[in-house]
Amino acid sequence: MARHSLEVIREHIDSMPLIDHHVHSCLAEKPSYARLEKLICESAGPLGEGQSRFDSQAGFSLLRHCSPLLFGSRCRIDEYVKLREHMPEAEIDARMLGNAGVSDWIIDPGWGGKELISLDEFSHRSQGRVRRLLRLESLAETVLANTAEAGGFPEAFRSELAAQSVGCVGFKSICAYRCGFDIDWQAPSDADVADAVMAMDAAARSHVQNPIITSFIIHEAMRYELPIQFHVGIGDRDVDLRHSNPLDLRSLLIEAERRGVPIALLHCWPFERECGYLCQNFTNVYMDVGLTMYLTGIQAVDSLRRAMELCPFSRLLYSSDAWGLPELHYLGAVVFREALCSLLCTWVESDSWLPDDALRVADMIASGNASRLYGLSTQDM
Repeated sequence: MARHSLEVIREHIDSMPLIDHHVHSCLAEKPSYARLEKLICESAGPLGEGQSRFDSQAGFSLLRHCSPLLFGSRCRIDEYVKLREHMPEAEIDARMLGNAGVSDWIIDPGWGGKELISLDEFSHRSQGRVRRLLRLESLAETVLANTAEAGGFPEAFRSELAAQSVGCVGFKSICAYRCGFDIDWQAPSDADVADAVMAMDAAARSHVQNPIITSFIIHEAMRYELPIQFHVGIGDRDVDLRHSNPLDLRSLLIEAERRGVPIALLHCWPFERECGYLCQNFTNVYMDVGLTMYLTGIQAVDSLRRAMELCPFSRLLYSSDAWGLPELHYLGAVVFREALCSLLCTWVESDSWLPDDALRVADMIASGNASRLYGLSTQDM
């Protein structure tokens, strides 16, 4: 009976639809070997002569899962790259995206958009529904570039936010990369914002890092009561992990909770436990371990386990944070399924969980929680 229950769980997790609640589009042009190597991890460049980024959990996971899907069997990385060069990128996209088992993709188009296929084309190649996020820092930078007078920025941002938020299901902030979380999260006055803009040179206007501007754009986004996503922790070397501890968001989370604004914490490594604590202690906080999944490969189960220690299961979401390389969209899904299956089967086998509860929680994390959070069940599906 136990063996039968475990097989039911495995089959269910393998086939259940996912909602990828934070992801990006795919490259329009075929990547070179060097670009392919860089894209499988959060890296600044090659490691050096005789070394390869493919010698990593992410690289091994790619070969294990992607080469059989594309070429029928596992192969070495040099074979993989050579075979990949002769396959049209649109075909690779369709194969990878179509086999990820994702019904809905909630896409952040705010970085590197000119290199990527359009959202309509992504929807066509994936055969899935596409929703859009609005990246707040990108919007602020666009408004700053088109606003001559510092005093005009607050109202110009409000106006553009109202226009650009139409059709969006949520907002995204990368303030972890820019100024960190340990700032004054009290809403600034328009005069304070104008003073901050006046002190900015052209470079600062094109790359917003000012804490006052950051607090302003977040508070303005909260007026819409849509989910606001925050990159947390793991990323490329531009993010200073010392200043991206989500516990520093506490005062902002209190204000967001008071105003009924959901907050989604993305990726979270190495702060999975801190994020789980916040999800448990606030009525409006959600989390995922998105980017961590394909980067850690077979070890992804550890990150997911840490998240599930304290995070209420109704607050845990799936995402891949895949950008550019379609293999990452597929890997995010397959590695997540593998990690979740490993944990749930272990807990059922030890008689800690009932099989029905494992199936129910799997569906919640895979799609149910995201559908509720972003209101997808009430939209035109």
